[in-house]
Amino acid sequence: MAKKIKIGIIGLGWPGREHLKGYKQCADAEVVALCDMNTELAGQQAKEHDIAHLFTDHKQMFKEIDLDAVSVCLPNFLHAPITLDALKAGKHVICEKPPALDAKQARKMADTAKKNKLTLMYALCLRFGGAAKLAKDYIEQGELGEIYYGRAVYHRRRGIPMGSGSWFVDKKRSGGGALIDIGVHALDSAWWLMGCPKPVSVSGSAYQKFKRVLPKGAHFDVDDSAFALIKFANGATLNLECSWALNLPGGSVMQIAGTLGGLELNPLKIYQERKGVAVDITPEVPNLDAFAGQTGHFIECIQKRKTPLMSGEQGVQLMQILDAIYKSSATGKEVRIS
Repeated sequence: MAKKIKIGIIGLGWPGREHLKGYKQCADAEVVALCDMNTELAGQQAKEHDIAHLFTDHKQMFKEIDLDAVSVCLPNFLHAPITLDALKAGKHVICEKPPALDAKQARKMADTAKKNKLTLMYALCLRFGGAAKLAKDYIEQGELGEIYYGRAVYHRRRGIPMGSGSWFVDKKRSGGGALIDIGVHALDSAWWLMGCPKPVSVSGSAYQKFKRVLPKGAHFDVDDSAFALIKFANGATLNLECSWALNLPGGSVMQIAGTLGGLELNPLKIYQERKGVAVDITPEVPNLDAFAGQTGHFIECIQKRKTPLMSGEQGVQLMQILDAIYKSSATGKEVRIS
């Protein structure tokens, strides 16, 4: 029997609490320590889940507790520094999305994990949902043929988050707005279903049009919507749309098209042609806990020394795309990715 992986969770906002619930469903994981500046919140979670060790300083936690791995569930600007601290302390890491503030930080994280022979995984939980996993199965079985087009949409009609100290709308701490917050989920899901081809060029536009809906005087220097055309080395193309605020209906759309068929999520539907007749299939989707699947995969990767589905290297490419969208918007030009 494989030994249990001892886990520490850094950050107990909503994502951190979901990680905790996920680990509780994994027989090979044991959460032994929690770390958060909010001692009241940490204490509540510790009591509810019978966790003995509480910290407000992650470095102190690394010194005092024997941990194998950590979940980093903090605001974006803390992803890189705390992940690097954990990797240098010999801990495997699963870090919440987005991977970092930019591709340069993500590259340093990936290189440090590789140098120290540790698992670095990014928490892009939508890959573990029932519809996404079943869709991926159809694609890998060749049901859609050659994948050449994707469309990923994640819109909120009104839904600009602030976060503690308004960090979501402060570029220095967030790295960006709607694109890097929710656009990353839409982007990653479509990219993954398309087989994670290498990105080669991006044309994008990011907008800030809804500062008026924030409290008067609020600092707000990020995008509230973004749109992009992404091209890949294999010739495939992806259209991305995302917003925190937009005068159109909110919701998400995920569409993937191939030479033999297509699909869309929410709900999952497969579009094919049989004997010259259009056929639509609505499969029965398994009810899966995405967070439990995500944390379970992280534990399995540590135990079996497997490369995670969303690895450090994929994190670099994801951030390269996001960086390129912002650069294209700023310059008004297509941006090449080498």
